[in-house]
Amino acid sequence: MQISKGLGIAILSLLAVLVAAGCATRTEPAEDRVQIMEQRGIPYACARDDEAGRRAMEDVAARFNVRLSMIDAGSARPLSGATVVVTSADGKAVLRIVAGGPLLYMRLKQGAYRLTVGYQGRDQMRDIVVADHPLDVTFRFQVNTLEDDWLLCTSTNCPCR
Repeated sequence: MQISKGLGIAILSLLAVLVAAGCATRTEPAEDRVQIMEQRGIPYACARDDEAGRRAMEDVAARFNVRLSMIDAGSARPLSGATVVVTSADGKAVLRIVAGGPLLYMRLKQGAYRLTVGYQGRDQMRDIVVADHPLDVTFRFQVNTLEDDWLLCTSTNCPCR
């Protein structure tokens, strides 16, 4: 089978466009996939809870000196929507956010801080000291499912009657 010169050039051009488009998608800068924000002069980053978000966070991790992970203690699944409060040594809140994904990275000045992370009404606190080396801190929460909140009652002990 012989392909005409014009058709061959058109196919090669189409392949070049497809390859370029694929490469552009794969080499997209991490900044385009990660929300890097600032509150009270503290830069922080979070990304959505999917594989692309996790990879993007890995790409920017070196820029941050405190890296938090929130996971389900029972299943080790990532948790989104935890509240995070960072207070300074004198007790002043310096950062207060709801993490949009299971990873939250911050760049804090050197010093002592208290991290308070809450999920489903339960808070965990950790005291940290930010120095020259990055800190990776994981918070594990017992997650309530809808079934955990049900009340089983019989006709003799049911408070709903």
